[in-house]
Amino acid sequence: MLSLKEMSEVRLTADSPGYVSVWEIEEDLYDFSNVINKKYSEVYFDFVFCFRALYTTRGFRSKVRFEKDCNCLGMDLIMSLDEFNPYKNNVPMQRRIMGKHFFPFFAENIKKYRNKLPVLKPIEKDLVEDMRLFLIENLWLPEDSGSFKLAVIENVSYDRAMTLFGRPKQKKFTDTDNGKIQDILWEVDEQTQLSARYRLIDKVWTLESYNIAEG
Repeated sequence: MLSLKEMSEVRLTADSPGYVSVWEIEEDLYDFSNVINKKYSEVYFDFVFCFRALYTTRGFRSKVRFEKDCNCLGMDLIMSLDEFNPYKNNVPMQRRIMGKHFFPFFAENIKKYRNKLPVLKPIEKDLVEDMRLFLIENLWLPEDSGSFKLAVIENVSYDRAMTLFGRPKQKKFTDTDNGKIQDILWEVDEQTQLSARYRLIDKVWTLESYNIAEG
């Protein structure tokens, strides 16, 4: 088993104004450390991802480099803040924007560095695919069908649902003979609404039902 010092990890930083959720959304990627250490113990370096949503991208470009002093592969991704501005209050759409830019950037640079970092050569395709599947589960990317996996709400906690879908459009609390319930409505995108009912069981909000309405 790897010692803590030997385990690879994902490290994150960001450069964006506080009215968008780039800092919060990127934290999803911390959990990819678990994938790396479970399947790719031969990887001896860390991944450092920086997401920049800038007022202007003029004079800036995305870049990647391996830093020997910190033993890390750094990926610095430039995005235009103009893409985020229409969705300042829509966390799912901001997550999709980040996924649209991040995944091809990640895949391209893992391929680029497979010769510079030979440990990547035999695992390149699997590592990229695992990242794709991870991003699908976290709603950064659509499934092969083109739809986003909103049914993930079945498998996540109430707090995680709030993180994934952001501030609800509606939230209603009701006292019933069987305890408190909470009805929530999210506008995921222009065509999709997600509604969910949670019941308070042993002081934990537990999903009772949900519905995805499109069109």
